[in-house]
Amino acid sequence: MGRALALLAGCLLLSPTANADLADLLGDRPTILSPQQAFAPQLVAGADGRLQVQFRIAPGHYLYRDRLQLTDATGAPLQAELPPGDVYDDPEFGRVAVLRGDQNIHLPVPARPGAAIGLRYQGCAQDRLCYAPVSVQLQLPE
Repeated sequence: MGRALALLAGCLLLSPTANADLADLLGDRPTILSPQQAFAPQLVAGADGRLQVQFRIAPGHYLYRDRLQLTDATGAPLQAELPPGDVYDDPEFGRVAVLRGDQNIHLPVPARPGAAIGLRYQGCAQDRLCYAPVSVQLQLPE
């Protein structure tokens, strides 16, 4: 009986499914962040008096540079000054520019109280998952 239990325990430890469950129990699996936690976009007034979108991109995450879309309050596209980003060989999209870490995107819009923009973005958690595109409205405080 003891041998049978030892054999069963050994088989369970070698099973990929059991290892995944064991990793969950032991807390070895990284936490999946929400898109808002992973990228944390915020609209701020820049030192130059223009609007800026600040991204605080979590470690191990990246934004697709060319999937950033910004619109004014009427829905018209805004021509933003985007950082160049890093070239990355993405498994889904091939060679693309991605943004990592803290990023500021300068907009050609005066920073007035209550100013608002539309933002659409998409990014990934490195080697784990890609998020669906996210659309949000950002606004400066009144």
